[in-house]
Amino acid sequence: MRITTAALATPLQEVSLTGTLEPIEAFAVSFPQGGRVISIIPRAGDRIVVGQELARVDPTQTDTAVRAASANLVAAESSLREAQQASDRSQELLARGAGTRADFDNATRSLLAARAARDQAEAELAKAQTSQDNTVLHAFRAGTVTKRSAEPGQVVNPGQQVLEIAADAGLEAVFNAPDGIDLEAFLGNTVTLDLVDQPGLTLAGTITEISPLVDPDTRSVVLKARLDSSVPAGAVFGSPVVGHLTLAQAPVVTLPWAALTALAGGAAVWTVDPVTMTAGQVPVTVGSYGDDTVRLTAGVEPGALVVTDGSQLLFPGRLVAPVEAGN
Repeated sequence: MRITTAALATPLQEVSLTGTLEPIEAFAVSFPQGGRVISIIPRAGDRIVVGQELARVDPTQTDTAVRAASANLVAAESSLREAQQASDRSQELLARGAGTRADFDNATRSLLAARAARDQAEAELAKAQTSQDNTVLHAFRAGTVTKRSAEPGQVVNPGQQVLEIAADAGLEAVFNAPDGIDLEAFLGNTVTLDLVDQPGLTLAGTITEISPLVDPDTRSVVLKARLDSSVPAGAVFGSPVVGHLTLAQAPVVTLPWAALTALAGGAAVWTVDPVTMTAGQVPVTVGSYGDDTVRLTAGVEPGALVVTDGSQLLFPGRLVAPVEAGN
């Protein structure tokens, strides 16, 4: 007959989840004013760099507006020069006594009006040039094109997505985890990622986000893990991955399967009084089962002597020889 001393052990909760690698940051590219698309250069999967031209819309109307605004500015500047000359002459005549105050006031008002017209023409030209610049889209961040939503000849509205780009900000694994798991405990923990398409490639990540909302259809929660290091070749967004998470749970008394018996009310174990070395059967509450152990949440305290083999020979009060397990 063998006995063991009950001790606390820290069980590990292991969870495997299936998900995909996704870009941490993605953004849509669109024309501020819309128009007929005349060119789109990159395609899905293409790499882009900052400043690279991405797409154009027909600039005919904006080019016409710029030419008209430029002509208006030239005319306004010419009128301003004439008004300035007239004002200067009027002021000189008034100073010599050859002109009147009324003529000088009229010239001053004309000068102010001409200056306001020139300023307005400059603003109109700047606005037209901005519209002209907006006919060409340039990349403001480096990344990879994930979606092309328009083609040459298509008319797009202001703000309508033309391209979708994944920024060079790294990748993260996105999982749909069952709602029944205590997911909050995994936040900040490490996850090991195995790429389904490349069995020999394993990545490491950290759980960074757990959605507070449960999908009503799938009863799942979105969980995200950011990769800890640079992404190796072959690990691209959209790649399926399996994430393995391990979490240490609260310490519990863990005993071998052989120690478990039964009473009328449920599970039990045989314990040995350390003073009298007599056996007694006590009910226990089983929290979970391992491969060859049971984890108890109630019934046996750490340090108790528990019979692990030969319990079928016991009865309450029987003397038990103090033989430790393993001897």
